[in-house]
Amino acid sequence: MKKFVFLSITFLSAFLILYCSNINEESNNGMNVYRQIKESDIPWITWAKSVEDRDIYLLELGNGDSTTLIFGGFHGSEIPGVQLVHRFADYLYNEYKDSLKSRVIIVPVVNPDGLVKAKRQNANAVDINRNFPTENWSKEYKSRKNFPGYSPASEPETKAVMVLLEKYRPQRIISVHTPLNMVNYDGPALDLANKMAQFNKYPVQANIGYPTPGSFGTYAGIERKIPTITLELPRHSFKKIWEKNREALLTTLNF
Repeated sequence: MKKFVFLSITFLSAFLILYCSNINEESNNGMNVYRQIKESDIPWITWAKSVEDRDIYLLELGNGDSTTLIFGGFHGSEIPGVQLVHRFADYLYNEYKDSLKSRVIIVPVVNPDGLVKAKRQNANAVDINRNFPTENWSKEYKSRKNFPGYSPASEPETKAVMVLLEKYRPQRIISVHTPLNMVNYDGPALDLANKMAQFNKYPVQANIGYPTPGSFGTYAGIERKIPTITLELPRHSFKKIWEKNREALLTTLNF
């Protein structure tokens, strides 16, 4: 019995050490990604502030009547999505800034507090993607990770996104997430989803597979009829993610 207890404690201790090590590694990765965004040569505008007063950055390029809005990092734990949007911003700025025929607004990370901690929720433990003031918003939730807040649009990150939509009135929106491996669409966005899928070869899905009350897709795509794509990246290397999605994102700008 004593031997069994000793082995159990040893196993639990090893598990906790490994778990904490992974959490620390992910958190350090998130902090590094945020620092890279902050220190890059891209001429970011500080659009808004997070709960913990971190900058929410924005890049505006091009001009014209057509506007594409691209978001990363609604969920801070979905680091590859932030990396992809940052990389795409850098790519556009260095390769296309003087030749764009339309306007593009890029926000690499909506939830910087979550990013630096590698946490899904913001610093108030609210899932930003359940906090939008939609008709189906509900204070009920099954998992703590999906806590919608005590009221809709209670969070500064949510409000910042809403103000962006009001200011720029985009013709299409791309929000990058992980890890479901699909091009999910809301509102009148099927054609756009199919076009992106021609490049990245991800399945096109109208339904993500579970209820998402208070989601950004519902707020922008279904209720405001803005073609809205939730680009769900798979668990691949970043090199492969970039190769698959560079043209997929680029095609959205003049769709």
